[in-house]
Amino acid sequence: MAILMGIFSKTHAQTNTGALENTYFYNKSKLGKIQFKFSSLGYIRNNEYFNNIADGYTLIGYYLNPKVNYQPHEKVSVELGAFARKEFGTNGFKEIQPTFTIQIKQKDWRFLFGNIEGNINHRMIEPMMSFERLVSAPLEHGAQIKYQKTTTLKNSSITDETFFDIWLDWQRSTSPGQTHQENIWNGLSFYSPALMVKGFKVKGLVQASVYHAGGQNVQSVLPVVTRVNTALGIRVQKDFLTNQSLVADNYYVGYYESPYKGTAYYLNGYWQHPKFQIGVSYWFGHFFYAPMGNDLFQSYSRKFNSNGYYEPYRSLLILRLVKDWKVIEGLNLSLRVEPHYDVQNGKFEHSEGLYLKYQLH
Repeated sequence: MAILMGIFSKTHAQTNTGALENTYFYNKSKLGKIQFKFSSLGYIRNNEYFNNIADGYTLIGYYLNPKVNYQPHEKVSVELGAFARKEFGTNGFKEIQPTFTIQIKQKDWRFLFGNIEGNINHRMIEPMMSFERLVSAPLEHGAQIKYQKTTTLKNSSITDETFFDIWLDWQRSTSPGQTHQENIWNGLSFYSPALMVKGFKVKGLVQASVYHAGGQNVQSVLPVVTRVNTALGIRVQKDFLTNQSLVADNYYVGYYESPYKGTAYYLNGYWQHPKFQIGVSYWFGHFFYAPMGNDLFQSYSRKFNSNGYYEPYRSLLILRLVKDWKVIEGLNLSLRVEPHYDVQNGKFEHSEGLYLKYQLH
């Protein structure tokens, strides 16, 4: 397998999404006090797709999440808030929900219950979890265990982050006699500690997810399904000049749903400059399917009025252009442009996104 080269400053899958992730702050001086916190995201997402697998459309809107936080103990925090999402061109709010999270911290480990740190915070590869869930499914409900630790590698000044995330996202509940199924999504994302090998930083990458739709004694005509996705990868990073890096980030990806199965190769290469990111990705999938993955990477169509259509092979060559701006402390603007070539169908398509993220701690 040919190795592509790419970029990373932290343990992010594909391009670095740190400017849009949720950040956790612990302030010992706030112990026993009530704090006001606020997060929001304004977004414009445009997908110009003309294939038979994924729909093209435009999303534009914002969401708000004001909340109050209380730390009764140095290891415990409780947050209560409200979430509202507005999509332009529609009446009223698309979604209004309460939010609640209780968090327990032990050294570099954190346990969360309630609203967990979801979507891009899992740092999953896009075929298994779409970047677009940042705007289409911003809330996840359940339980989560996270480990994040940054260290300096032995006999060097190079820093490295170990990342571990395991979660349960309870998407929909049911009960006996109901006509709909329960939907549960579990996942694991692990970026191993790095090793230095002849000047290169090498990391192991493991990701897995299980999606289940079913329930006991429900009156649904839909079959019970359990879909498993896995990804095993390796990252090779070389730092050069001032704060610049090249990284090879390559995965073997699987799909299992008895009696079906599929496989794929996902190769990524990036150059990270302090002012921008440029990357190239290649995807070759064979009967691949992931319920939470980006529609483009699937073999089975999700397009309107295309039920039953599938392409045994999907082959995509993607160019990724990313520019992040730190406007002020806590306010970040991110521009993402991603044209791609559908090799199997001989089509050029593209997507663009502009995101304005604000966090007040």
